[in-house]
Amino acid sequence: MLVANHSARANRTCEYKDPSDDGVFGPISSAKDIHSLAFGTLLDILVNRSRVREAVSLYFNTVNLWFTIIEKAGFERQLEDNWDNLAAEASIMALCMALIARPPNQKPSKGMGDTVYHSTKAILSLVQSKVPMSVQLLQAELLVAMYEFSQSMPQQAYLSVGRCLQIIKTLGWHNPTLWSAESRAAKPRELKQYSILWWATVYVD
Repeated sequence: MLVANHSARANRTCEYKDPSDDGVFGPISSAKDIHSLAFGTLLDILVNRSRVREAVSLYFNTVNLWFTIIEKAGFERQLEDNWDNLAAEASIMALCMALIARPPNQKPSKGMGDTVYHSTKAILSLVQSKVPMSVQLLQAELLVAMYEFSQSMPQQAYLSVGRCLQIIKTLGWHNPTLWSAESRAAKPRELKQYSILWWATVYVD
């Protein structure tokens, strides 16, 4: 009898409910791809194009003055030229800018806390799992880490900085040949940006 019961339990199939059927994961199943999902999340939080522009402008007029890791003209041009087909990296960048530049009176504390922060962290993680690592994903992660540091969230900031370092390693910036005289002569602008982001990561750390 014991053997029969054990065999029945071993052959039992565990059924899982798809979490995308409803709740917080619903948009994942309905999105066409990661780019539309990230863009949809951006509009869920900032509502429309005008408010996205306002949030980005606020970021460049405040945070970027003392934590200068994003080129204003280049990002604003990317946002305007590609609005109808915005890449996931650009959407998450705009979200992270809005997060760190958000006025204090717009930061709710009820329930589990700041839903904008949690939504931004969640979609950033999804984007990182779906697209190749890039400078923009590093910039977005740095903004999140700086936000966490400024909000007295040391554990979360520590983990975010760790992800920044992993992105830097994935991009190959630890390779001495990248910083050779030949490379500096061939692509001085890119290497200057890499250097700025490296030292920004050290600063947050």
